[in-house]
Amino acid sequence: MRRRAEAGKPSASATPSPSQDIAIRAGIVAQRLLAELGLHYLDDLAPDSARELLRAAWREAAGQMFRGPDLDVVQAEIDIMIDSLDMTEPPPPMRRSEMH
Repeated sequence: MRRRAEAGKPSASATPSPSQDIAIRAGIVAQRLLAELGLHYLDDLAPDSARELLRAAWREAAGQMFRGPDLDVVQAEIDIMIDSLDMTEPPPPMRRSEMH
């Protein structure tokens, strides 16, 4: 029989890993930045603007978690990740007759 977590204490499986934590924080920051622009969706921005908003969100989230040389390394990785994003529209779905 599984034991329930004590009241007020999250279970170990409910605790996000550091990579999940920074992603959650970046998402919250991105939502705030979009709201400041009067927008709701990242798709409402041009690709370059969306990329820069994501870069700012991830960098702010990293700044909440890291300091010094660690922050420099994380920000370099963030730049690589953001620069690699393909912010273009996906092609339209293929019609069934084109699949074969």
